Amino acid sequence: MRTERIRVMTLRALLALPPLLAALYIGGTQIPGSTLWPWRPNMIDLEVYQRAGQRLLTGGDIFDAAGQLPWIYPAFAALLTIPFAVVPFLLAAFAWLALCTAALAAVLFRLGFTGWRLSLLTTAVILFVQPVRDTLGFGQLAIFLVAAAVLDSMPGPRVFRRRLLPEGWLVGAATAVKLTPAVVAAYNFFAGRRKAGLVAFGTFLAATALGFAVLPQASLSYWLKLATGDSGLNSGILYASNQSVLGVWTRLTGEPSRGGLVLSALVVALGVWAAVLMHRSGQVALALCLAGLTSLLASPISWSHHYVWAVPLGIVLWQARDLPGHLRWPGIGYTLWAALAPFMMLPMGGELELGYTFWQQVVVNIGVFAGVALLAASAATALGPWGHRKAQS
Repeated sequence: MRTERIRVMTLRALLALPPLLAALYIGGTQIPGSTLWPWRPNMIDLEVYQRAGQRLLTGGDIFDAAGQLPWIYPAFAALLTIPFAVVPFLLAAFAWLALCTAALAAVLFRLGFTGWRLSLLTTAVILFVQPVRDTLGFGQLAIFLVAAAVLDSMPGPRVFRRRLLPEGWLVGAATAVKLTPAVVAAYNFFAGRRKAGLVAFGTFLAATALGFAVLPQASLSYWLKLATGDSGLNSGILYASNQSVLGVWTRLTGEPSRGGLVLSALVVALGVWAAVLMHRSGQVALALCLAGLTSLLASPISWSHHYVWAVPLGIVLWQARDLPGHLRWPGIGYTLWAALAPFMMLPMGGELELGYTFWQQVVVNIGVFAGVALLAASAATALGPWGHRKAQS
């Protein structure tokens, strides 16, 4: 028995090694300023998280950027940075990449991949999917946010036989870190998972209250600024890498006006509606991915590396052989576009986007239009003959 356990653990360690090495490689090569040997990743966002944790421990202002990238998250999220603030940066970077790799593998495991297939696919996604590469290179949160929603609400194989905590708590905790997962909670609630939606809301309130209890001034400052429309990065809405409805509106009109916000709100309504309809048609995994996609399209700023949702969305569409081809194949094409992110080759920054040619505007904006079209097509499909047959069966 002990020999068999050692053999299994050794095999698992060997299978975990390729994706971990791939993540370390990306960390040392993806972002300018990184070096592979000696290994020194230029994980800009992780440096922000580590700095916030250090200031929290010393009683400093977590929002004081001092000429560097600012901290733009709620005070509760700052509490989660403490483990990375008490260790050297290289150790924090290694731990972050290892945790991101594990979270990505957990998402793919939930989608049915195991053994060498899981190891190979995780490695391939890390090496070739642009949002994942940039998330790892920058030391960003996107993989964790997607994993929280998938592991909380998507059907599929589980590591543990039963839940340790009720459905909704992971989504609620993620929403307390960044508001976009709230769309997933709304989808759960309106799709009939009332308890999951309420648990997510309750967890969000509890986590936010903890932030107020520990860091009252920082919490008040964050929520007051957000209430006035200040996300902390409003100047970046125009950038080509911002693949949101408001980003498209700003690039086409020259300013992030009220019309863009109205369109974003309409996309939230459309996306949640499409997700609920697909859920009722039996496509629960697809419904969750549509909710995740909606959260990105409707957010004021969704950088290209936030589109980690392209990974589960593409796999779910590939696996859903009973979906009509007119929805499935264009959807797969859209996920490939999001995964490759060709718009990132355009010149950007310094308001260059305002001078884009017609074809440059097509390249930078077509992905957002295609994402919204996928939401609309999903709703139409669920309302059509296919959806009626699925609902009756």
